[in-house]
Amino acid sequence: MKKLLCIVASLLIASSCLAIANAAVEVDPALYPVTPNGKDIIQNPTTYCNPITVSAGSERFSGGGEPIVRVFNDDYYLTVSRQPGYWWSHDFVNWTYVEAPNMVTGITGWVEIDGELYSYAGNGTSNIAKAIDVKAGEWEVVGTFSAYHNDGTVTGGYGDASMLYDEETGRLFMYYGWSQILGIRCVEIDKNTWQEIGEPVVCIWGDPHKHGWETRYVEDNIYPLRQITREYRPEEYGWTEGGHPLKYNGKYYLMYASIGYEFYSYGHGVYVADDPMGPFTYLEDNPLTMKTTGIAPGAGHGAIWTDRNNQVWTICMIGNALDRQSGVTLRNLFPSGVDEDGVMYGIEEYGDFPQWLPEVTDDPMGHYTGWALLTLDKKVEVSSELENCYAAYAVDEDAKNYWCAETGDPGEYITVDLGEVCDIRGIQIMWDRKDTNGSRDKLDRYHCYTIEASDDNENWTLIIDKSDNPQDLWSDYVELPTPVYARYLKLTNVFVPDEGKFAVKGFRAFGNPDKATFTKVEDVKVVRSERDRRIVTLLWDEVPEAEGYLVRYGIAPDKLYNSYMVYRDSYLHFKTLNVDPEYYFEVEAWSSGTPRYVENTFETRGRGAELDLIKTVGEERTTTRIMTYETYGKDEVYVFDNITPGTYQLRHTFGVGIWGPEELTEAELIGTGTEPTIEALNLSQFGNNNTQWGTVEVRVYPGEEAGRIEVTLNYLDDLE
Repeated sequence: MKKLLCIVASLLIASSCLAIANAAVEVDPALYPVTPNGKDIIQNPTTYCNPITVSAGSERFSGGGEPIVRVFNDDYYLTVSRQPGYWWSHDFVNWTYVEAPNMVTGITGWVEIDGELYSYAGNGTSNIAKAIDVKAGEWEVVGTFSAYHNDGTVTGGYGDASMLYDEETGRLFMYYGWSQILGIRCVEIDKNTWQEIGEPVVCIWGDPHKHGWETRYVEDNIYPLRQITREYRPEEYGWTEGGHPLKYNGKYYLMYASIGYEFYSYGHGVYVADDPMGPFTYLEDNPLTMKTTGIAPGAGHGAIWTDRNNQVWTICMIGNALDRQSGVTLRNLFPSGVDEDGVMYGIEEYGDFPQWLPEVTDDPMGHYTGWALLTLDKKVEVSSELENCYAAYAVDEDAKNYWCAETGDPGEYITVDLGEVCDIRGIQIMWDRKDTNGSRDKLDRYHCYTIEASDDNENWTLIIDKSDNPQDLWSDYVELPTPVYARYLKLTNVFVPDEGKFAVKGFRAFGNPDKATFTKVEDVKVVRSERDRRIVTLLWDEVPEAEGYLVRYGIAPDKLYNSYMVYRDSYLHFKTLNVDPEYYFEVEAWSSGTPRYVENTFETRGRGAELDLIKTVGEERTTTRIMTYETYGKDEVYVFDNITPGTYQLRHTFGVGIWGPEELTEAELIGTGTEPTIEALNLSQFGNNNTQWGTVEVRVYPGEEAGRIEVTLNYLDDLE
């Protein structure tokens, strides 16, 4: 990529840099702009970025959870719960949706028996269906289960069921159950009659007393599940659910989910046995997958599976918060493995940064691309913002925060300053939702937008054009066909579905593979609670220019399979350890190689001080409030509109009077003039510490139907 050179000076609050940049970004017109490609699951040729939206053509996104991936006849298949169909791919890149109205749906399970594929869903039906032509979606019911064991009786069903067919022995086993108390069971099933052979046995129960990650902590809650309002206890038993078996290298692994998807710590654990019915042994390296921070927290109730290279993977469902109060279901995909000691592990480190797809690399520890997050806490400018939906929330990596414009109109935008010219490889938009009409009707288009790149914040080049986007993608990740070198990125709204406002949870860019640094932190202090060994606190010295830290931990120095991502802080306190083992810890600082920017929240989110304009007409009294901001030397102007005749007084909220009472007449408020009809200068002084910054001024202007009052915080001309 050819770059023209000029000098751009960038002074940031936290650091400064001299950026060498071209006045306008140059891109290959044959490759840019990137437009919608119509792919349903994986939108890109070599990488993916969690979380993943699953869609079927122009239908609404699939909100079904409990995802399963498996290989059948050398092809990949993906199912999710309550979806009357599934997706298949030969290369894990190009997926085709198949409608299958006769497939058994619910919390769906698939099992291959002697070369035939069967579907079942014990939560809602006793039927078993066989695939007649799986790529055509043709299935037929071939049997029914006669016994439904949930709590040991013949009620309920095979809830959260998953089957294992042992090809070496020709035996079929059903694992099922979901409960905070009752555990997961296994029963052998006759593969010809679908009847039980023998009695079910309990494989595992939850153990939150010894497994911290199986404990629901009240502060860990993302949102109340399904709008149910109840008091969460300080600690609660997790739901032990979603048992999913895998036979690997002669061992029987039983993966399960714990606590519940409305919690950040929703994760997977695994037990292992020498026999499919146990006894099962808990792996102290657990959890298998857990991701509590970043834009895509959650890693539970999915499936373990092997790709065509026999590499283990874990797919999980997550609860994606919307408007901070409810959620939709998305998916996380993590490379996993089994080490030489038979320990199964998952790799979640940098788990919501771009990863190589299955079969791009066969190294389970090497799927992270090395593309760093370029947008974390960077300076942003927006067209407008709602109160408590601040612009900085689009780049803070908080799964519950989001920026929202005042409208959903075309032209609302957000611009992010990366600090210097960067080598940009991928861009992801995470949408949120505000003031929609609640429709689930199929639309011709969904979130429509453009992304432009610039080196001077004035001359823009279009690099992504989804102004006519036909797919419902709550997480929209674009792997750029070639690097784009730019300092500024601008996301502009074209259309918001369902009459909503333009709401962005995450505006994320990745790249700088040659400038990003990953540095081991020395002298990490570890304090494990003597009262509760599930709890540990880590503390380390800040690494200059670090934008975040990856904390790896495990029960052996060479088995640091678990991890946490930490943003901004140089400490970590968590409660997810297992009680029995000792642990080893390692901290890695990462940086995108760009200048850091520290938001001044007094300026961007307000002082917390308010102005009250009080109107009195006869006995009626009304108050209008405006929050003030700090602009450091630039006069601040606050406007009260729709002023009609009456008596007005300006006060600091709950404080002293500033101006008035002043009776404003129709003659002063109605007219076409541009000059103020009333001007009050040098009112109350404002300042900081013992330094005066300026004085408050009030001006009244006329309008055709109503006037306006402008309040100016006038900074002194000689203020330093």
